[in-house]
Amino acid sequence: MRGITKIRKGWLIVPLISVVFSSSVAIAQDVRQVETNGTIGFTGVYEPIGTPDPAPPETIVRPPITEVAKPEGSLPQTNTVTNHWLIYLGITLLSFVFFIWKRNKKEQTNEN
Repeated sequence: MRGITKIRKGWLIVPLISVVFSSSVAIAQDVRQVETNGTIGFTGVYEPIGTPDPAPPETIVRPPITEVAKPEGSLPQTNTVTNHWLIYLGITLLSFVFFIWKRNKKEQTNEN
């Protein structure tokens, strides 16, 4: 009976270890200017309260854009997350269920 519990613990530990060591977390940050086709829109009517203090300048001077990074390929989309470890976990679970089904089917044919 002790041998069976050791085997069951072994089968439990193998998937747990594969899940823990196959998961990877990566964090990156990149701050730069990117040229896109997006627009920003406002709705409603702006009603100023009094006069601005200090007065706004007569002309607005925009700083020159020195380097614009154009994206190559496709950019990541919102809520796009790929977890490869979930795929491996699914394959492991399917393999385990298939193994148990095959073993039970073999035991049923041996009893008859």
